[in-house]
Amino acid sequence: MTRTTLAFAAAIAAATLLAVVPVDAQPGPGWGMGQGMGRGMGLNPNAPWRERFAAIDTNGDGVITAAELGGEAEAVFAAMDADSSGALTKEEYMSVRMGPQRGWNPARVDAMQKQKAERFAPMDRDGDGLVNKAEFLAGHAAIFAAMDRDGDGRVTPAEFRGRHW
Repeated sequence: MTRTTLAFAAAIAAATLLAVVPVDAQPGPGWGMGQGMGRGMGLNPNAPWRERFAAIDTNGDGVITAAELGGEAEAVFAAMDADSSGALTKEEYMSVRMGPQRGWNPARVDAMQKQKAERFAPMDRDGDGLVNKAEFLAGHAAIFAAMDRDGDGRVTPAEFRGRHW
């Protein structure tokens, strides 16, 4: 091959590559970090977990602190305590669904409600069949500690998503 032929072949290859893969391409869908339905974090700004994260991150700095989660837990407790008794029955606990709910997948909604029901008994530390505010907040403090994998006192979106997958 001559130099001209090699240069022409290289130019065609480069043009083809540029035409197929745009310079500003974002990661694609699937198992990685793309917007697809795969197991990656996704770039979808409307993903339900992102909405929940933003609701808890009250100062909008991109991380959740123990104080922010504690404040959210207090608000959730107040919403659940229908009779304002200072303690939740299992019925009160189960009757309120918190956070963004779209109901697109009824089987997943049922599975999430089952998981929620299973969390009631461990929160009821004194075994009286009720979860008082202190027990509820202690349960959420434990959730925060589990999410904060690096122990820096802040839960990042990746840590939050890891807990909720």
